[in-house]
Amino acid sequence: MAIDQDTLIKLRGVMLEILDEFVRICEENNLTYFLSDGTLLGAVRHKGFIPWDDDIDVAMPRKDYEKFLDIVSSDTKSNYYALSHRCPVNTYYHYRAFTRFCKKGTIFAQENKKSPEEYSGIFIDIWPFDNCILSLTRLHKKFTLFAWRIYRLKTQKEIPSKKYKLFLIKIINRLLPLKLFEIILKISYTIFNNFRTKNIVFFYGFTDITKNCQKYDTIFPLAKIVFEGKQYFAPGDYNTYLTRVYGNYMELPPVEQRLTHGIKFISFDDTERTIEKFYQLHE
Repeated sequence: MAIDQDTLIKLRGVMLEILDEFVRICEENNLTYFLSDGTLLGAVRHKGFIPWDDDIDVAMPRKDYEKFLDIVSSDTKSNYYALSHRCPVNTYYHYRAFTRFCKKGTIFAQENKKSPEEYSGIFIDIWPFDNCILSLTRLHKKFTLFAWRIYRLKTQKEIPSKKYKLFLIKIINRLLPLKLFEIILKISYTIFNNFRTKNIVFFYGFTDITKNCQKYDTIFPLAKIVFEGKQYFAPGDYNTYLTRVYGNYMELPPVEQRLTHGIKFISFDDTERTIEKFYQLHE
C-alpha cells in the first residue's frame, strides 16, 4: 500500500517523537548511540529523512543496548515498549537480532505479517553492534545463521511443508529447551565481545556481513549531525561508514531501488475496532 503524503508526514512525526524518547533515555543513563544506515544517510545527504524513507535507524554498542532494554522493560508506565530478543515464547515473528522501540496506541502493519498479533506499533529500529574479527566474519555469519534457523524451528507455529523439517522440530522440541537456543543465538552474536578487536559489526547473519563491518575508529569518537532540525550523535567518520555500506552514497539510487517497508496499513489508534474496520474494507 502506498501511503499519502499527509500520512507519511504524520508517521515521521511519531517516529521523531520515539527517537527523542530514545535519546532522552540514553542521555539520562549515559548510554551511547549513533544514527545509522538510512537515517545517517538521510542526515548527510538530505539533512533529514530520505524522501521515500519510512523508518529511523539508530545503533548502540552491545553493552549499552542491553542496558537500554533493561530500562525499558522495567518501566511499566511508559508510553513505549520494545520488541526484542527478550520477547516471550511463541512470538518468534518479533524476535530479531535488533529491537523495535514502539509507541503504544499505534499500529504499523507490514505486508509480510500475516495476522494482527504480529503487528508492531509505529517504531524506530535499534541495531546492536558487537566486536568482530574481520578474517572470521564469513564463518561467524554461518554460525549466526545456523543458530537463528534452529531458533526459528523451535519457536515457529506453522507446520513446515518439508518432512525433514517437521522431524527436526519434533526432535528439538522434545530434547532441548528453548532457553538453550536463546543462549546459543546470543553467543553467536557476542562471541568476540570479550576480546579487543579493531572492528565492530551488526551481525544479523542474512546480509552481506562485510558491509556491516566497520572499523572501531570509523565510528568513535562520535560526532554530532543534524537530522530534521535537531542534532544527534553519528559516527565520527560518517563518510567512510556510509561508503562501506552504500558505495557512492551521494548519488540517488534508481527509482526501482527506492524501497519502503511494504506497508499494509498504519493506524494512530490501535483499538480492535480499527483492525476490524481495516479487514472489512479489504475483504
